Amino acid sequence: MKIASEVKIGILAAVTLAVLIIGYKYLKGSNVFDKSKIYYTTFSNVQMLDASAPVLTRGIKVGSVIKVALDPKNPDQVIVTMDVKSDIKLPQSARAVLVSTGLLGGKAIDLWFDHHCTEDCIPNRGTIPSEVKSMLSNMLPKDELEDYVQLLGKSLGNVFDTLSGPYSHSQVAHIVNNLDATMRHLEQLSNQLNTLISLSSKNINQSLQNIDQLTTALAKNSNSIGASLNNIEGITKQLKDADAGKLVGNANQAVGTLNTTIAEGKKTLGELNNVLNQVQNGNGSLTKLIKDPSLYNNLDRTSKNLDLLLQDLRLNPKRYIHVSVFGGKGEKYEKITNDPADAGK
Repeated sequence: MKIASEVKIGILAAVTLAVLIIGYKYLKGSNVFDKSKIYYTTFSNVQMLDASAPVLTRGIKVGSVIKVALDPKNPDQVIVTMDVKSDIKLPQSARAVLVSTGLLGGKAIDLWFDHHCTEDCIPNRGTIPSEVKSMLSNMLPKDELEDYVQLLGKSLGNVFDTLSGPYSHSQVAHIVNNLDATMRHLEQLSNQLNTLISLSSKNINQSLQNIDQLTTALAKNSNSIGASLNNIEGITKQLKDADAGKLVGNANQAVGTLNTTIAEGKKTLGELNNVLNQVQNGNGSLTKLIKDPSLYNNLDRTSKNLDLLLQDLRLNPKRYIHVSVFGGKGEKYEKITNDPADAGK
């Protein structure tokens, strides 16, 4: 059996509506699946009590406030609608007390009753008489609060007795003078602070401008910074995934090769040092070549004579090479003029 598209859409809409209703009631503090009762109470001032505020009984949450609205019949009263668990049966003597849940101003409704009701209970959608309890009375029991009030009254009486004593006027005058001096010092301190702030305002403005430029630059380069961070993350991941043992082995092998190279270099330097010592001490042919001038002079003279011979061979080849094709005599040697050998003498 095929289900039509319209039926599917209708089922989906009904489920969506049910989920929305359940979610709305849950956000308001109501439990859709638990049975509950509705109660009303009125206050002249709810002191910023909000819907979804807890309803308590001896510190246990038994419900929540679902609506706070002005009474249309009496604008001086505010009607508070509460959703309370059905197993809480309230007697006619019950009270709905507006209490503070903390120093920051949170409010709640505390249901006060001295016994559980078995008959003649406040019915569903009935009205509960209300009271307002201050934060101080909420923090302290009534008996302790009276003790603190009596202690405070006794302390104030002692203060007044001291002020009305024979030395009270001079002491009060001394205290006033000290207060006056303290106020003058505070005024001087305030003036100094104002002067310091006025002198530092330029630097503060410059610092704020620099901070603004820095944040602007960071915002413009956010993509580059993100790419750099991704690259760093990739490198660290590669290092993490790498074979640490293999890396350590390669490093040890490289260190061993370097040590071998250094040892060979030291050996070569030692041999070179020995050669230089022999040269310095006058041993060997190299020493004679470096230190004996006669050997240098002979080599220089031989080089010059060889140069002259090559020049003469180039200028007068007939002197050294005789070629006769038909058996005739070679040409007679003629002495040249401007002999380079003569120029060197």
